[in-house]
Amino acid sequence: MKKILAIGSALAICVAFSFAAKEATGPVNKECPISGKAVKADQTVDVGVCCGNCAKKVIKDPKLALKAKGDFKKCPISGKPAKKTVKVGFCCGNCKKKASST
Repeated sequence: MKKILAIGSALAICVAFSFAAKEATGPVNKECPISGKAVKADQTVDVGVCCGNCAKKVIKDPKLALKAKGDFKKCPISGKPAKKTVKVGFCCGNCKKKASST
C-alpha cells in the first residue's frame, strides 16, 4: 500500500511540473488591444495580476491590461499587489508605450 501511495504521489508531482513547464512564454493575445493589428513577439508587457481568476480575465480580454495605467506591479482588476504576470502583446512600440503611460 505504501508503495502505491509513493508511486501515486510521484506521478502527481510529475504531472504538476509538466503543466508548469508548458506555461506560455509568448503573448496571450494575437491582436493588439489598442490598434487591433497583429501583435509582435518583441513588443510585450508583463502585466501583474493578483490571482489566477484575474489572469484568466486578462487572457480573455487583454484590453483590461490598459486599466493598469502603466503600473504593472498591481492587478488592473482588483488593485492588489501582483503575484503572477500575464504577457500582453502589442503591434508596435508606440502602442506598447501608450499602454505603459495611460
